[in-house]
Amino acid sequence: MRARLAKAVAIPLGALLLAPLAWLIALSCTRSWRYPTLWPRGWQWDAWLALGADGRALAGHAGTSLLLALSVGLAATAAGFATSRALRMPAAQRSWLTLAALPFALSPVVYGACIGQGYGWLGLRGNVFGVFLAQLPLAYGYAVLLCHGFWTARNRALLDLARTLGAAPGARLLRVELPLARGLLGLCLFQTALMSWFDFALVRTLGAGRVQTLSLAVFDYFGAGDLRLASASALVLIAPPALALLWNPALLLPAAARGEAP
Repeated sequence: MRARLAKAVAIPLGALLLAPLAWLIALSCTRSWRYPTLWPRGWQWDAWLALGADGRALAGHAGTSLLLALSVGLAATAAGFATSRALRMPAAQRSWLTLAALPFALSPVVYGACIGQGYGWLGLRGNVFGVFLAQLPLAYGYAVLLCHGFWTARNRALLDLARTLGAAPGARLLRVELPLARGLLGLCLFQTALMSWFDFALVRTLGAGRVQTLSLAVFDYFGAGDLRLASASALVLIAPPALALLWNPALLLPAAARGEAP
């Protein structure tokens, strides 16, 4: 019964999620598609050819987005896992985990406006490092919340066993903690990197027009009013994470959520 109910929910939900993607693909290849017609009147590749002609600029935007995403993901994952280890005892978790969740109570636009004045004084406005510093607290808080679930009673017992058997701290980290947490760390890296990859508000607010990313390029194309070109650029933006998920669907859920042994 549960399996049938899950299928009954999953099929329409999947169709609902895939519909915007199908619409973007169709819109990027149409010659004319206006209400009330239900099907495009013709197909053409002008939008993709225009993107190809603008390839050097798009490659630069993609490089900036990739640099920010990898930097934020790696730093947030490393710091979040280390912090979660410090909070691994249940008594220490509640108040500190609440602090980790505080960045999500603040709008990115408000957050960017609040720190924008200080960025101006420090000379951080309008450069990639400044955007990295702004994105990192949000990703770090998420990484702490994601990684704290790793420290189950079973994993803590394995670490205690390794300590009892005489394993040094470095050996416990390399031979016990990291192998056990490998799947979770990959998940954390992917999802924190996505927070930077898709970020628009902080890049727009603090980049001051000098930090150009793919997300900004997409919004600029939409602002120009060419929906076909905007749709093609949006597909370029979502292609890398989509391909990563097709290559490894485990990036969506940790092992515990998939019902696997950690």
